[in-house]
Amino acid sequence: MSRNSQQRRTPEQIRAGNKRLGLILLVVVAAFFAGAVIKQVWFST
Repeated sequence: MSRNSQQRRTPEQIRAGNKRLGLILLVVVAAFFAGAVIKQVWFST
């Protein structure tokens, strides 16, 4: 997968990509912690 050097990403596109990546990572972390809390509450004896 080679990048086309003629097609550069603008700073706005880079910021949008960073924001999207940050939101995805936040959702993954939130899901992990929610799963840990649910497991702790659901399976505590």
